[in-house]
Amino acid sequence: MRIPDAVRRLLAVALLTAAACGGGNDPAPGGDATPPPLGAPISRTEGAAIAGAAGWTWIPFEDAFCTDAVLQPSGDYQFGTSTTGLALSWGSPASTDLVVFLQGGGACWDFFTCGGAPELVQKTASSGPFGPDEFARDIYAKYPRSWVRRENLPAALRDATIVFVPYCTGDVHSGDAVATYASPIQGRPSVTWHHVGHANVLAFLKRLGATFPSPAKLVVSGSSAGGFGSLSSYSAARRYWPHAKGYLVDDSGPPLAGAAIPASTRDTWYARWGMGASLDGFCPGCRTDLSQGLRELAERYPGDRIALLSHLQDLTIRGFFGTFTLLPSPAFTPMPADRFEAELRLLGTSVMDPATSNAKYFFTTGDAHPTLEDPTVVTTPAPGLEAWLELMLADSAAWVSETD
Repeated sequence: MRIPDAVRRLLAVALLTAAACGGGNDPAPGGDATPPPLGAPISRTEGAAIAGAAGWTWIPFEDAFCTDAVLQPSGDYQFGTSTTGLALSWGSPASTDLVVFLQGGGACWDFFTCGGAPELVQKTASSGPFGPDEFARDIYAKYPRSWVRRENLPAALRDATIVFVPYCTGDVHSGDAVATYASPIQGRPSVTWHHVGHANVLAFLKRLGATFPSPAKLVVSGSSAGGFGSLSSYSAARRYWPHAKGYLVDDSGPPLAGAAIPASTRDTWYARWGMGASLDGFCPGCRTDLSQGLRELAERYPGDRIALLSHLQDLTIRGFFGTFTLLPSPAFTPMPADRFEAELRLLGTSVMDPATSNAKYFFTTGDAHPTLEDPTVVTTPAPGLEAWLELMLADSAAWVSETD
């Protein structure tokens, strides 16, 4: 989900490049074909109803963690850690379909972007705590036209169970590392973040796999950081559900090809977040070209449908792939709009369609971010995003790539 303040949104993603950025059966990541580990199944009576979020239940997990950053009267953040969980909206008992949606919310990779000096640079990643109150206030109430309201689901999924995966780790759901960022400012303490987004996903999958042993349809989706996370998590999800009909919907998390994402950006992602934990098993080539992840998934799962949604000049993601300097004062420069659009179109045509038969793109005009907060307002290109997703999820032969 986007950060409300437009300037902060831009800064949040622009900063990421400073030191950063850091159907078929599938073997486990790394070639491990053994059955994945399972936890206790979740019963329909487990957890507590979420006040202010009709039809949703909160399921706490003792082995899933947030980095907490609580703003103090002084203007600084008090950091800590806490456990988190899942929000779950049970579907019809007659349906086995499953939708797993990963929350978005920026990212961070160093002392400044992770909130060490908020008077200079605002924290650029969502943090904890995240529990039922945060879900009701910051997700359910804030995005009434999104998929967290069952009535907004595509008709093909209307009876599905929806799982919402919180984001409070600063690593686009892709890491498994704890990083302590030393302060370059005398007298300020260091900042520690638990970049354990992928570890959290695996903890959730253990119980979800036991709860939903054989879904007919599996949809893995997310927006912004959650879009990137849907890509890095998809292979792990397919390990748990190899026989489901699979759909991946990456909203506004485009893994641009080659040098469009600088090597220093990729290297920092891997070093600070431990991003190899989520990617190395199915995409060793992602260390030099993140677009290889899309290609690998399309080839591994030829019976699945894979979608990338984006605005052609997405200002937030252009910031994500821009440049940032601290001196003489904090400043950022987004990737130029024409270059981003060219790189996005190249990703679509050279990696997705016609390069594969099962990966399609929907690129709409404008610089907004993301698209799934309200698919009904994304009316171009024809037939509009809402109808395009219906075609995808209903397995229509009329589902084709579309762009303005």
